[in-house]
Amino acid sequence: MAFKFVVPIALVIGLAGCGSIGAIGLPWKREKPVQPAAQLQPLPPASDPYAVQSADLGPPGDATSSSLNPDGTDATLQPLAPPTGTAAVTPGSGVNGGLGRTDLLGGWTITSAGDSCQLFMTLTSWTGGYRASTRGCTNTTLKSIQAWNLQGAQVVLAGQGGSPLATLASSGNNHFDGQANGQSVSFYR
Repeated sequence: MAFKFVVPIALVIGLAGCGSIGAIGLPWKREKPVQPAAQLQPLPPASDPYAVQSADLGPPGDATSSSLNPDGTDATLQPLAPPTGTAAVTPGSGVNGGLGRTDLLGGWTITSAGDSCQLFMTLTSWTGGYRASTRGCTNTTLKSIQAWNLQGAQVVLAGQGGSPLATLASSGNNHFDGQANGQSVSFYR
């Protein structure tokens, strides 16, 4: 008895999954008219900027008749000159090896006046520099951090409207120390 109801329902669900009755090839499916080939225009031939050129290579091992240097390198390649007026920047560091914005991204532990909580810094533009937020802080100053910025080698933490709350400097590997409202403040990871 259940078979009488299950099979038709399964069939309906299966057909519904096809998207439309025409998708399963029933005779009332409409075909779109095909554009006749006479209306199509051929494309003009493209010029080949990479056309193959040929030249005699000479006997094997004869460096004078080929484009190879005696050491096997291609003599037709010229070394690229470094660009002028730019400083070398390595990923994750500031110009010339100093502190860079990307070095500060992510989560940190921040402490001040016996409070220890989490500080998060992103590169989302925000009043006062870039977006910062804290989590789990009880200290009023730490709770009010909303932005951060890098000014030279110092990190400035800012609050409402971009007003500076604390200025910190690096004191070692991933550790920054400074002052906020006359109290010492540090963040590290």
